[in-house]
Amino acid sequence: MDIRRILVAVADCGAKPAPELHKAAELARRFDATLTLFHSLYSPYVAGEQFYSPDALQKDIEGAVHARRQQLARLAVPLRQAGLRVRERVRWDYPVHDSIVREALREKADLVVAGSHRHTRIARVLLSNTDWQLIRLCPVPLLFVKGAKPWERLRVLAAVDPLHAHARPAALDTTILGVAARLADTFQGRMHALHVWHLATPFAAGVLMEPVPLPVNLIEQQRQHVRREFEALLAPWALPASRRHLRTGLPATEIAAVAAKIDAGIVVMGAVSRSGLRRLFIGSTAESAIDALGCDVLVLKPAGFRSPVPRRHPWRPVALPPL
Repeated sequence: MDIRRILVAVADCGAKPAPELHKAAELARRFDATLTLFHSLYSPYVAGEQFYSPDALQKDIEGAVHARRQQLARLAVPLRQAGLRVRERVRWDYPVHDSIVREALREKADLVVAGSHRHTRIARVLLSNTDWQLIRLCPVPLLFVKGAKPWERLRVLAAVDPLHAHARPAALDTTILGVAARLADTFQGRMHALHVWHLATPFAAGVLMEPVPLPVNLIEQQRQHVRREFEALLAPWALPASRRHLRTGLPATEIAAVAAKIDAGIVVMGAVSRSGLRRLFIGSTAESAIDALGCDVLVLKPAGFRSPVPRRHPWRPVALPPL
């Protein structure tokens, strides 16, 4: 994982520096990367006001953008004093998640960092939260920061799926392990690996839909097959048995349980884009895990993923020139 450009989504420019800004700065320091502080704003009341003249509308929008830019500049002062390379960007753009993706593409970001907060079930169904949309739409690695706990002696949990039960490309697991190992090495920590699998049902449906018992040793055969695939995937990493975790159950629940048990600072996992009704009603493992986890989460996309977010919005975003 080569990190040279980090985009930090700043939700509140006027607030004290949030944990995501501190952790993005630490990553920038360790990887010698450039930080871009980004804020997106938009007001439908201003943009849709019929009584504005075009010149007055543009002037008010630029005034709002300038005010946010000055706030970002104040947040950047201590970062520059610490020797980091920092830029500020403010866009008049909507929705926020599309705006973040567009800026990541403009900046050619290697990582997007954002804060994450717990969401209600209704919010997930309606897809009204920025982080749910970012999981689906952001083409670059996406770090959700959930707390201020520092990354000292960092324990990194890599959640993999060697059987590709969730239609994930095989290469994604190798990427997940590589990124997790790099983070653990960078922060003088250790990598753990986890796979959560589903037990086969002991019955199958007969001709008349009656339950027909399956062979008694089916579950043991399945267990051995899962273990072989898991061990084969981890072979290049030489992880001791104490850092290899095989669990059965619901992925999001088990990932959260193992992360808590080992006191993980980051969970690295993959996400596969969904569409249609599945995108609307069914949350992916990554989406469900973010709410269940108490630690930070790094979400990776398969190689070749292309975001459906258009590079340009129908209206022209406003951005002040660099300072």
